[in-house]
Amino acid sequence: MDTPILDMLRDYVRQQRERWHTPGHKGIQPAQGDFLDWAFDITEIGPMHHHPTPVERSEALMAASFSVRRSWYSVQGATLPVIAAILAANPPGSTLLVDRSMHRSVLTALMIGGYRVEWLWPPVLEAGVLLPLEDFPESFAGASGLVIARPTYDGLAADVRESIQRAHAKGLNVVVDEAHGSHWRGASFPTSAIDLGADLIIHGVHKSDAALTQTGLLHLNSQRIKEEAVDRWMQLLATTSPSYLLLASLDRLQWERRQPTAQEDWQRFAGRMKELWNTLEKRGVHVLQPWAERRGLEADPARLTILGPGPELAEAVAAFGELEKTSPGSATFFVSPHQDLGRLIGALEDIGTSGDGGLSPIMLPRPPVVLSVRETWGRSSRWVPLKRARSLVLAEAITPYPPGIPVAIPGEQVSEDVKDWVLWWHGTGRGHIEGVRQEDGQLWIAVLE
Repeated sequence: MDTPILDMLRDYVRQQRERWHTPGHKGIQPAQGDFLDWAFDITEIGPMHHHPTPVERSEALMAASFSVRRSWYSVQGATLPVIAAILAANPPGSTLLVDRSMHRSVLTALMIGGYRVEWLWPPVLEAGVLLPLEDFPESFAGASGLVIARPTYDGLAADVRESIQRAHAKGLNVVVDEAHGSHWRGASFPTSAIDLGADLIIHGVHKSDAALTQTGLLHLNSQRIKEEAVDRWMQLLATTSPSYLLLASLDRLQWERRQPTAQEDWQRFAGRMKELWNTLEKRGVHVLQPWAERRGLEADPARLTILGPGPELAEAVAAFGELEKTSPGSATFFVSPHQDLGRLIGALEDIGTSGDGGLSPIMLPRPPVVLSVRETWGRSSRWVPLKRARSLVLAEAITPYPPGIPVAIPGEQVSEDVKDWVLWWHGTGRGHIEGVRQEDGQLWIAVLE
């Protein structure tokens, strides 16, 4: 039987290596039961005009577990909630303040809404690691909304409560993409944007919690935005054929969240992870999370980022498990209470010191804006050598991974510093650059005709 995808999956499962990556369930079914039975993969049944429907009842229980006004389920990951939240919170054509460390789904919202953007630029370390946004404008004049990505991919978060309050005082609605923070429970974890007072919060629950890949949540956390506006955009953008297997895994998660021991398990796990951070630091290993805490940031205990030669670190633990991400400057493990921490500790037994850690800040280019994202949509484009692209307008975003922040997006001009930065980043071999091709010994980018 010629089944390449099934063959790949079976081979991966057969290896029985630790999964220090998404999804949060780590391949371990959270409890015995039938909720993943293929017999449950059905279409919408029964009279759907009888409210509340089973999905609505489950969403209400999920909302209660997060102490929010309302929650919506997504079977399109965090992408659907991000787009719907921005569109529901801001009138078309208005000006938004947007964290440049945004997920690329934000660009889709900018295109649909025809928004003008003022970018907020977070710091980046030489190791390719992104730090959270801390600096916000003193005045929010002229803007209708604020969009923040929090936490970073490595689980770092800043206290933005005061900035959210100032934004509200100026009439701005605040959307927080908290895709990597659905599991934050209790004092050992960073404070959720729900508790900081954000209006709409997005969770990519499959990233850390025991839910299937492609599940997400959107929470309404204030009276500033109408439920009907969120409903309208969720219905317009969502699939009309949701998978009931994915919905069932969200239903199972809301039940789990409401159990008395749920928070206790995560608290015990957090304590053990912080002990591991300290143990590694005493051995001379540069660990990002405790370093960030000493700078006054919050750090997620479910993340472990070692600063050093990422490929070598990945190779050193390859016999034990697979990492979430590596770069020439770092290696990141995503861990959960469902796993045996003993295997992680064993894998790191022989990891030695990791150089200077690459903790020096670097400056990203800030190219001039020529067109809005919407104005670039549908226009003809062509690929040109980077060295001949100066002053041309981009058709596709240039995004280095890590850290995943666009150096330039559609509608921005290819300035000299953009060219120099891409050449420098590529020359260091620090990672992949999305939106850049290498052909005939040259780097090529897509620009508008």
